[in-house]
Amino acid sequence: MTDAVTPNAEIGAQLYLAHRYARSAGNRALRDHRVELRHLGVLSALAETGPLSQRALVDRLQLDKSSMVLIIDELERQGLAERRRNERDRRSYDVHLTAAGRDRLSTAERVTEQVMAELLAPLSAADRARLHELLGRFIEHAAGRA
Repeated sequence: MTDAVTPNAEIGAQLYLAHRYARSAGNRALRDHRVELRHLGVLSALAETGPLSQRALVDRLQLDKSSMVLIIDELERQGLAERRRNERDRRSYDVHLTAAGRDRLSTAERVTEQVMAELLAPLSAADRARLHELLGRFIEHAAGRA
């Protein structure tokens, strides 16, 4: 490649492919644990913040409402999360992480950490740090435009 600036569309295509490869590898590795990365997003948010409404999870994870309902339904079936009436607003429900959900999240985080280490193997520690910083800036800017 030359010193010319990479076309923006090409960067977009690279981001898309990087996401697809990472998601596919992560989901394959998590199959034995009966979760996918989309489940981990919800479990991680609940572990980080405590109970959240489905609406707050939709906003935080940038998923559509119907997908969120399906994810939470699956987490409930497995006993990893549960919906409970909001004590301040009895018309709404909050999603709570269960002890089993916390345990599954811990295991799944170790699995995904290993997968990402393997995918990032061609990059030096400095390259990884730079990629992390650049993606953080990109996400912050994109979120501000949403």
